Amino acid sequence: MQPNSEMLNTMLAIMLPILLGYLLRLGRLFQESEIAALRKFVMRVALPFLIFQNLYRADVESLQQALPIVLAFVLMTILYTLAARLVAPLLAHGEKQQLTFAFSVFAGNYAFLGWGVIVSFFGGRALTRAVFFSMFFWPVFLTCGFFLRRRFCTSCVLEQGDAFLKVLVRHAGVPIATAAAALSLNIGHVRLPETLDRFIGQFAALAIPMILFAIGQNLRLLMPAARLRLVLAASLFRLAGGFALGLAVVAAMRLFFNLDILSRQVILLQAVMPTATMATFFSEYVPLDEELLSGIIAVSTLLSFLTLPLWVMVIRILFG
Repeated sequence: MQPNSEMLNTMLAIMLPILLGYLLRLGRLFQESEIAALRKFVMRVALPFLIFQNLYRADVESLQQALPIVLAFVLMTILYTLAARLVAPLLAHGEKQQLTFAFSVFAGNYAFLGWGVIVSFFGGRALTRAVFFSMFFWPVFLTCGFFLRRRFCTSCVLEQGDAFLKVLVRHAGVPIATAAAALSLNIGHVRLPETLDRFIGQFAALAIPMILFAIGQNLRLLMPAARLRLVLAASLFRLAGGFALGLAVVAAMRLFFNLDILSRQVILLQAVMPTATMATFFSEYVPLDEELLSGIIAVSTLLSFLTLPLWVMVIRILFG
């Protein structure tokens, strides 16, 4: 198969479930409550099964990359948070727009779209690294998000420590516990009964197609033209500027760890993922412009279908 044909087929495999989700949204086949239920099923059921299966079956070489990849995610999120803090006041006007720009920039779609893209381009071993990369998404995401909230939002009432902890446990508890259980069984060479292993595999197989379908269900493409400048600025910040941050993270990790080529590829591709739909989570805690945020999520996601194949080619040139 020619490289261009392989790239096209890979992108079609990613885009078709998203397109189906979007078309069914336009056709109003699902009510908003049903879309929310689907999103909840993906988050609370399908993703934990995928995490468990992938880490339970991970090879020794992949497990050795866990620590540098987790630290790479932490460092990348911190760099994105600081960059958002510096750039938002320069491009956006008013507290609400600045908050929206900052939150759309620092939250990348590492799990939902990221896992689908990485497994499509780099295969199952890369997916294990991608799972490690986003395993501590919620603790880091919440910590950096509340940092931005404290710095930008003068009108917000700050959370008490116990309230923050409850939010953290509610969202991070299941994926972290699932990952810990899978790694414990893997390292301990504990084999699951065949029936249970097959049951887990059936639900895990649903995860990535449903993740991509759910992205399509949540796309909103209509927005006022006056906001387009800010939408494009935030989108390009993640899809283009993020590569420099990714290179910085890879260089930093290589100073302290033996970061293999596949891990470098995963980190760099994760660095240029579009804005995550999870950015809307903070609308409960800060005054975000939800119309603007939806526009950034939609445009950055659509543009990523053009930029991600280009970055894959660049990454393969750099690291084989």
